[in-house]
Amino acid sequence: MNQKRVFAVIMAGGRGTRFWPASTKSRPKQFMDLLGGGTMLQKTASRFANITGPDGIIVVTGSDHGDIASGQLPLLPGKNLLLEPVGRNTAACIGWAAETLRRRGFAESIMIVAASDHKIEPVDGFEKTILNAVELAEKGYLCTIGIVPDHPATGYGYLQIGEEVSCGNEVMSFREKPDLATAADYVESGEYLWNSGMFIWRVDSFLAEFEKHMPSLYSEIKNLPDTTSPSIEQYGSLESQSVDYGIMEKTEKAVVVPALFTWSDIGDWPGARGAGVSKGESIVIDSENSLVFDETGRLTVIMGLSNVSVVSTETAILVMSDSSSQRIKDVVSGLEKTKPDLI
Repeated sequence: MNQKRVFAVIMAGGRGTRFWPASTKSRPKQFMDLLGGGTMLQKTASRFANITGPDGIIVVTGSDHGDIASGQLPLLPGKNLLLEPVGRNTAACIGWAAETLRRRGFAESIMIVAASDHKIEPVDGFEKTILNAVELAEKGYLCTIGIVPDHPATGYGYLQIGEEVSCGNEVMSFREKPDLATAADYVESGEYLWNSGMFIWRVDSFLAEFEKHMPSLYSEIKNLPDTTSPSIEQYGSLESQSVDYGIMEKTEKAVVVPALFTWSDIGDWPGARGAGVSKGESIVIDSENSLVFDETGRLTVIMGLSNVSVVSTETAILVMSDSSSQRIKDVVSGLEKTKPDLI
């Protein structure tokens, strides 16, 4: 028998490679306290407290991190912790969560999808935005949340907005991360919002679009065993694709709801600086736009350098310009072969 509720699915997988050396295999960034007042996972879950209640939260994370996730969220029901033996991107992750809810009799319920590493303020603005999106989701739309850009960011995807639909707008197109000139054109036009990566839809509406646009993956997910911890043989063969590319860019039911809150995607160290992340004692002279994150208790001094991040842990020190932030993955990839204990 179908029941109607609101659920929040928090994606808490991934290794946070671009946050090395503070983020490691044993403690990815979503389980770190970067902003004060709780870890990223805890703060994300708390934002949904008034919307779903604690038993309405579902966390999808790696099988190696089940214990740390349940330890940080002691009120999370065990059946609401879905463990991926290997990451297969967001389409598989979200599709599995949706199919799990359908099997439990919640096909007509609302499903909110959120990443675990975003900074969002204030909470009441967040709640109002979600309720606006729920209103549209009840009508069968696949909703995403768009952020009004305040500068031409090159690290975010963009949504081109179209005709008004109730409290939102049709999505005309999804645009990948642009270069600076293109981003400036987007912002000046007033026709684009940042893509937050948050989604709201009815479970059955999403699964119908999933079957239409990704029929092979949909079939594989329907054939997964009814378990919260599939084997690597069962899950590892799933197609690895993003839900944006696989479904949202193809569906004719995509709408965007403008956010009534400020938002930062803490995806790398420059993004963390923009969100106010810092740690440790520092002296900064003749320098701008610099971040210090020190876990050792030592003093860090930056002189005559701008747009840099200095990250110190007990095992490594990273000194990096903003322009090199995407190359940390190359460093981590190399360390996997030479010094795996450092990652």
